[in-house]
Amino acid sequence: MKLLSSRPDSEDIVQDVFLNIWRVKPVFKNEIAFKSYLYLSTRNRCIDFLRKKRPVYESIEIAQEIPNEIDYLIKEEAFRILDKAIATLSPQAQEVLNLSMKGLSVKEVANELSILVNTVKTIKLRAYRILRENYGDSFVLIMLSYISF
Repeated sequence: MKLLSSRPDSEDIVQDVFLNIWRVKPVFKNEIAFKSYLYLSTRNRCIDFLRKKRPVYESIEIAQEIPNEIDYLIKEEAFRILDKAIATLSPQAQEVLNLSMKGLSVKEVANELSILVNTVKTIKLRAYRILRENYGDSFVLIMLSYISF
């Protein structure tokens, strides 16, 4: 509904996505993988719909804002999914990843948490491995493609 202004168009797109899932019957490793697939499929259908519709804009500024709004919505959803996945990690791993996502370097994270630089690296490596095992390589790639650290 955020991408499209029309509720009926939104409902049609969601229905199409679910029909496609029903036809293809993909197998998902877990609930988050399914939600990521569902979200990306719906987002892509919305973008396709908007491309086909291509309204005539009153000004170039309005037309230029559309991709920024879509990017914002995608990143917002990616962060929500990533936060949920990070919440499954140990408190220390959560802290390290959250500080890293705020743009702190490995050295700055180590100083902030009063731990060694190598400890930060190890915690990050283990956290990424756990996320990959629990949510699959595609989940980590999807998240990293939408989020610039």
